[in-house]
Amino acid sequence: MEPGPRCAWRALQGREAALLVALSTFLTLSILTAAVRVAPARAASARDASEIEQKLNAGQIRALASAQARYREGIAALATGNTADATDRLEAAAALDPDYPDPHFTLARALAFRDPERAAGELGEAFRILARSYAWQRHLLANALTAFIVIWSISLLVAVVGIGLRHLPHLVHVLHELTGRTRSWLGGLAATAMALSPLLWGLGPVPTATVYCGLLSFRFGRREAFVVGLFLATWILLAAGGLKATAPWAGAPSLEEPSLLVDRVLRSGADAELKSALAALEARDPTEPLYPFAAGTLARREGDFDRAERQLLQATALRPHAAWVLVNLGNVYFAKEDFEHARAAYLKAAQEDPRAPEPHYNLAQTYTKQLMFTEANREQSVASTIAFERVRDMSRISAPQLNRTMMEGMPPVEAFWSLARRTAPERGIQAARDNPWIGFVERLMPPSPFAVAFLPVLFLLFAVLGQVLGRSLATIPCSNCQRVVCRRCVHRMQQRAFCDECYGAVKDLRSMEFTRLLLTGRDRRASRRRTLWETATTFLLPGSGQMLRGATLSGFLAILILVTAAVLVLGNGALVPSVDVLPVDSAGWAQRIPLTILFALTYVLTVARYYAKTTTQVPSLTPAVTRSTGRASERRVEGGRG
Repeated sequence: MEPGPRCAWRALQGREAALLVALSTFLTLSILTAAVRVAPARAASARDASEIEQKLNAGQIRALASAQARYREGIAALATGNTADATDRLEAAAALDPDYPDPHFTLARALAFRDPERAAGELGEAFRILARSYAWQRHLLANALTAFIVIWSISLLVAVVGIGLRHLPHLVHVLHELTGRTRSWLGGLAATAMALSPLLWGLGPVPTATVYCGLLSFRFGRREAFVVGLFLATWILLAAGGLKATAPWAGAPSLEEPSLLVDRVLRSGADAELKSALAALEARDPTEPLYPFAAGTLARREGDFDRAERQLLQATALRPHAAWVLVNLGNVYFAKEDFEHARAAYLKAAQEDPRAPEPHYNLAQTYTKQLMFTEANREQSVASTIAFERVRDMSRISAPQLNRTMMEGMPPVEAFWSLARRTAPERGIQAARDNPWIGFVERLMPPSPFAVAFLPVLFLLFAVLGQVLGRSLATIPCSNCQRVVCRRCVHRMQQRAFCDECYGAVKDLRSMEFTRLLLTGRDRRASRRRTLWETATTFLLPGSGQMLRGATLSGFLAILILVTAAVLVLGNGALVPSVDVLPVDSAGWAQRIPLTILFALTYVLTVARYYAKTTTQVPSLTPAVTRSTGRASERRVEGGRG
């Protein structure tokens, strides 16, 4: 009986040994797998650190190409679900280029549910970059101007088309009556062809709409006249020079703009092409201090101290009270170990701008070289008080290299905007023609030399013609079916205006109840036909159905919102590209998804707004004529004018 327990014990030991072997194998594989995963991350971290070191040694603020490369890698890591690696890559992109907002936006999205507090911080930093960077301010201005011009002008054009479609039947009826009234369909077809003939004149969309605004002016209510006035004022203003004045700012930003070129040279360094472009700008405009300042700063970074001194002395002569010029001039003297001149430059810079940290920090370095430690500690304390985080970061990255020892002065954003305003006329209208959205708006109106006088004269001429037609034969809608009638074809019954068909249906009837029944049936059939046309127009372009029903302002607001959503979807959120090429080279449909949802939501809301205001309820015919009945009738007739 003893061998049994011994065998069981041995079997149990064998199972434990197998379990231990399996566990050790699993742990070994896990460690190896983790090592395989960590190795690329460590290699990437070492590479990122090396690139950051190279950027700091070169004295560059931005390493855009490297930042975009890390950003692409971060996007790819997010797509595979590796959030930790993606976070490291995006952080490296932000460190390589502090003026690149895309990594911060992506980090905010990736960490929204994992670390909401940090996500909010990243989002705030992205918006701070947009606020302090001249290149991004210029980018936002171009997009804002382009969006405003396109959305506002196109929305007004569509609204005026809707107003014209509403009142076009009145013009057709007047032409039909004045050219010889006939009951055949050929007469109505001929009158319709006459009313639509301006479409074949080849004037263009805006002049053609102006023609109809004049012809139909006898039918406009106050709100419709207000929208038409906005339409005419907007397009006349654009033709009178508004488009030309905004062209330099609405055009796509490029390095051909002097202000953007100087900003790129100062923040990202320069190659031979950018250096030659900067030299050409300096030769063409020797009175602009930003050109020699940028050239001198670049020369100091590259170690050409003699050329840097000449260029920065020239910039100082042009802007003797600019602290940022004096700081960089002092950095040149510091590099040449001329500490007396360096200290004088820094002291003057601190006097010109007491709130700038660069003069005080650099003075501390200069006093240290001169073994004046008390003064050095004092200036270091002043610099830390002004900009503690920047001084702390500068102390961490300090090294024997000059570019990492001294703080560099940078021009304020106002200096770049001042240069942009001075050079705006040089860019001219061509800058906007390179923008396809502005080019589209420009093609809608007549050529510039004639547009200023052409549009007002065209409107006044056809407005006079429209008023003559309207006063010679006033039109009103039928009180029952809303068909257009005039004094020649109107029939009156119980102080109501009826068309031939409605009047013919009830003129010989004696029973009031039967008369009401017939008229109500005709009105409902006519209402269904009108509703079908208005519904089709509403689904084609939400807001236009409201214009056809006379809801002018709410219809225009719906059109404005819908055009805004459509333009954002087509432009993928940015109508004008940035001077810094975005890193994701794709159609961008993933980015269009939120914009498409916005468009769909706007579309549904505007269609729902139309149906909320649509009714098929028909007013009944009153059995007796009273004062209140007459007033109600007048209100219904006048309501046709909107």
